[in-house]
Amino acid sequence: MNANPTDRSGPPNIIMIMSDQHNPHVMSCAGDPYVQTPNLDALAASGVLFSQAYCSNPLCVPSRMGFMTGRYPSEIECWTNQCELSSEIPTFAHGLGASGYETVLCSRMHFVGIDQFHGFEKRLFGEPIPDRLNVWKRNDGVPDPRHPFVNGMSDYSVKMSGYGKQPYQYYDLKVTELACDYIKSRPAEGRPYCLVVGYVLPHDPYIADKDLFDHYMAVLPEVGTPSKSELAQLHPAMSKWRERHGVHLISPLENRRARAAYYGLVTEMDRNIGLVLDAVSSSGDADNTVVIYCSDHGDMAGEKGLWWKSNFYEGSVGIPLIVSFPQKIQRNQTVTQPISLIDLAPTLLDIGKAEPLPQISGLSLLPLLTGESSCHLHSEIFADCYGMLGNLPSCMLRWDSWKMVYFHETDSCQLFNLTEDPGECHDLRDNHTCQPIIQAGREKISRYWSAQDIMSKMQRKEQQMRYVRKCGHPLIPHAFPAPIEVPDEYSYFDRTQLPDHKPV
Repeated sequence: MNANPTDRSGPPNIIMIMSDQHNPHVMSCAGDPYVQTPNLDALAASGVLFSQAYCSNPLCVPSRMGFMTGRYPSEIECWTNQCELSSEIPTFAHGLGASGYETVLCSRMHFVGIDQFHGFEKRLFGEPIPDRLNVWKRNDGVPDPRHPFVNGMSDYSVKMSGYGKQPYQYYDLKVTELACDYIKSRPAEGRPYCLVVGYVLPHDPYIADKDLFDHYMAVLPEVGTPSKSELAQLHPAMSKWRERHGVHLISPLENRRARAAYYGLVTEMDRNIGLVLDAVSSSGDADNTVVIYCSDHGDMAGEKGLWWKSNFYEGSVGIPLIVSFPQKIQRNQTVTQPISLIDLAPTLLDIGKAEPLPQISGLSLLPLLTGESSCHLHSEIFADCYGMLGNLPSCMLRWDSWKMVYFHETDSCQLFNLTEDPGECHDLRDNHTCQPIIQAGREKISRYWSAQDIMSKMQRKEQQMRYVRKCGHPLIPHAFPAPIEVPDEYSYFDRTQLPDHKPV
């Protein structure tokens, strides 16, 4: 249907659900025949699925700050997970609040620094900080260097995957409980609200409930590791990426086990989302509530023998995105037009009839949601990334059928034709006939990005941060921790549970 969302008696409520590290392909509604995501499927059936949505940086903090502001992370100087969003920069929460909304953040947004609200009027729950989640409880408070929480993007977080309990599962259960309580407690004639629900799942560590782990171990097909010939054709920058993160040390069994756990975490997250959707249905205001689901970035989840994020393959830089607004926008539709996560801020403001943010780079998706088929928002989609430490600048440009990835360190690129090669199996960087395409891509990228300028700014900021740290201030000061005591059963992962465990 092509009804306009502005034809309503009052401003709609908005529920924005954001997960962490969800591969855009791992949903049944996105075509995955193995994963169980009935609640996301139902949400997509009631609204619009964007099949080619991208984050603006495949790393948590930069991507999320771009989402909040509707600007590219490099425009707001948020390049790594240590970068702080300036409180002078307005967000969609400021805009909706100014237009009369009660803006509420329930849990994770990965804000760095003293300002833990950035325009939100209320915050129901804090960040899942590892030392507050009893991660070290089984080791007398001493971090185990092999623990997935310690290593993050390393082979250990895959090698130690399997079944069991972990703190992020418990955290997300509490987030769901608080979000549902808020929705159910809203007065019938109260202010419209924008509730942002932040989940950590399916972020690693890849540890899922045993029933789900066993199920996916049984049904998931093998994902082969790259052959020697495929590795030989891999771009040198990606070969270094594999070695840097220890991906080459992961065995086929470890890869399979981690995939089973990852799929299990996606299903656990889907169940939590189902409870939130049930709360909306029982509130009596479902027809006047916009529900949006997305993730901050993807996870390679074993595809191409890779894991985590921080690269520009579709599984990492792509994101799931679903928008549902019963009676107001199209139902059970798929938009194949490429869009960016930074488009959500202007979309939310457009839905809430709020004043647009200044200096914004994103574009409202409302014309696509209402079925204006002649509308084409972006001729190009841009994203950049600097690695976990900020020392490996690279970027991606997506236009027409092409995706070009540029590596500043080696002044080289990858090139894929996504129409003919959606799996990104054939890098055309050395194809003679594609050199004009590469040259055009370089010229386009130069309009968005100057690695030299950005690296110079990053170095100055790092000098300032090093000086501050000398007086003992933490790297991420004044974080807003989740006020919970994680039960013992969720506080650690016991590797001896694994059927192939061998004592060391």
